[in-house]
Amino acid sequence: MDVSAYLVHAATRQMAESEAMEEQFAGVDALIARAEREAGAPGDGSAQASVELTEQERREVEEALGLVHGRDRQGHRPGHAA
Repeated sequence: MDVSAYLVHAATRQMAESEAMEEQFAGVDALIARAEREAGAPGDGSAQASVELTEQERREVEEALGLVHGRDRQGHRPGHAA
């Protein structure tokens, strides 16, 4: 296989993989878009000026964000020095 054919094959494969991932996550993307529409875009005036969370809600939000950012329950990020 020459270099040109290899590059075409690699690009075609990458496009197919990208399309498959987009299809796999289409439902999640639609759910996120709907939630963003319902919440209103930041700064558009539709969100409440001040939302007070209970201490329990604040801890739950912090824990969820930690998981999203790759932290485990002890606060460590996998692959990073503690």
